[in-house]
Formats: sequence, C-alpha cells, structure tokens
Amino acid sequence: MSNKKKELKPAQLKVLFSNLEMITHSGLPLSEGFDILRKNEEEPIEKALMERLFEAVNGGESITAVLVESRIIPNYACSLISIGEKTGRLEETFASLADFYIKRDELAQSIRSSVVYPVSMLVMVFVVVGVLLVQVMPVFDHVFRQLGYEMTGISAGLMQAGTILGQFGFWIAGGIFGLVVIGVILAAIPIGKRFYGALFQNAPITRNLSLDLAAQRFSLAMSSMLSAGLEHNIALEYAQKLVDDKRARRAVVKIQKIVDEGGSFLTALEKSDLYTHKDLALLSIGIKTGADAEAMNQVGEQITFATEGRLERLIAAIEPSLVAIMCILVGLILLSVMLPLMGALTGF
Repeated sequence: MSNKKKELKPAQLKVLFSNLEMITHSGLPLSEGFDILRKNEEEPIEKALMERLFEAVNGGESITAVLVESRIIPNYACSLISIGEKTGRLEETFASLADFYIKRDELAQSIRSSVVYPVSMLVMVFVVVGVLLVQVMPVFDHVFRQLGYEMTGISAGLMQAGTILGQFGFWIAGGIFGLVVIGVILAAIPIGKRFYGALFQNAPITRNLSLDLAAQRFSLAMSSMLSAGLEHNIALEYAQKLVDDKRARRAVVKIQKIVDEGGSFLTALEKSDLYTHKDLALLSIGIKTGADAEAMNQVGEQITFATEGRLERLIAAIEPSLVAIMCILVGLILLSVMLPLMGALTGF
C-alpha cells in the first residue's frame, strides 16, 4: 500500500491557515494555541496534524518540518512558512496563505455552481422529453388506432423512438450511469486529471476561463510570497509550479527570464500578455509605489470578480436557452400528434 497522502483541499487549507494566523496574531504561545486547536478539531487528519504541531513546538522542532512530514500541505505553502519562520514573519505568512486559499475556494465554488445548474437543467429537459416519448406517445397512438388511423411521418418516428427508449431505457440509463462513474473515477486519478485539465485548457468555451484562472492563481500566489518577504525571482520560481494552464506557464517563464536578465518586474509583466490593460494599470501604480504585494492581490481579486461576473452572465444566458429548448421540443412533440389527430377527428 502506498504511503502517499492526499493534500488538503483549498476549503480545508483556508480554515487551517486562518486558525494559525489567529494564533500568531493573538499573541498566544504557539504551544497553547496548538493545544486549543487539537482539543477542538474534529477531522481526524487535521487533528493528527495539530497533535504533531503541539508536540513539535514543545520539543523545539520546526513547524515547517512537521508540515512537510505530514505530506498533506502543498509544497508551495511549506516553502512560504519556512521563510516566515526564518524571517520571524509567521503571522503575515499565515494571513497571506489564508487569503490565498479563501479566494481559491470561493472561485472554485462559483465554478461548481456554474456547472451544476446547467447540467441539472439539461437532465430535466431529457427527463421531460423521455416521459413524453415513453408515456404520452403510446396514449396518442392508441387513440389513432381506435379511430382507424396510424401515425405517420414525424409522429411515427417519435413513437418508434419512445418504443425503443421504453424497451432499452434500463440499459441506456445503465450506460449513462457507467459513463458518469468512469468520469468520476478519472477525476480522482492523475491521468484523468491531466485529461480534464487539457480539455479545460483547449475547449473553445473554457480556454479563456482557464487562462483567467491561471492569472488569478499566479497573482494571489505572488502576493502571498511577496508579503512573506521573497524576492521576485524566487517567488516566480514557486509561482510557476502553481500555474496549470500552458499559456499562462509560458507567460510566467517569460516574466522570470526578463527579471533574471535584469529587467524590471513591471516590464516583465507588461511583456507577458498575461494581464489586461486595466490590470497592468493597477500593477503599475502598485509597483511604482513599492506596494507590489498589495497590487498583485488587488489584481487577483479583480480577476476573481471578472470571472465570477462572466460565469453569472453565462448562466443567465444558458437558463432561458435551456427552457426555450425544452418548450420547443415539448411543443414539437405535441404538435406532431395533435395536428394529425385534429385532422382525423375533423375527417371523422
């Protein structure tokens, strides 16, 4: 059995670092703070981590060493905490990490909501159409036969589709369920994550969203690291590992190359094509006034708001479209049988 442990999710990390920031900000001794957290923590994994941190500070061990040993904290966070320990800026480091993971979790929730709602609507459309084909169409067929007529054209095709769906509906539902299960399994394994990541980066509908998310993550990560006291070139090395989108990663590599060659950080950002003119204007003001970390954080928030707005507009467009599609399909199905039926009754 593998000893590899799964890293905590952003939702868990934001709580963890918020608690650690609260301890360091309150002025409590770390041992006392960890003692309080370990006694009140209910999740087994986090409780075990608090137990180990409590033992470590009482034994004079490094907090970073414990977090690295746990294998549930991302390397990026461990690196920042290590620097925070060495520079005596743990409070600022924990606060930056808490803010970073809070924004990541909020955006992830927005994306999940944006996906779940349209999918639910689409499932409802299929269910309504399926019920009409399987349950309602046979009733009309029975009426036609009693009148001495048979369905023809579109109505006959729909009746045949309903018959097939009724006969093989169980197997069709089983196949769809199997595909969903396979999709969920793929999402949990490395090869599946890479596949979904590549699909998200390259699909016409999501490729711009992928780039925006990468820019947001890069901005917030840089803000966290600059707040912790890292130099630009070192912060860029860590930030590059956090960027998943290929286009964004190339942009970060370009930024790092310009900085390593002696160029200014602002010039590198302007040449990277990662930010809009609006973002660059904010970064220019922040960097020229020595507020690099604050500027990167504001740009990250700006991208977050813009992305959430785009998702809201997408949902606002999808909802009426799906409702319209459902109404059109239901109307076509009913008209395909009602018009011939009215003709038959008139002739009768």
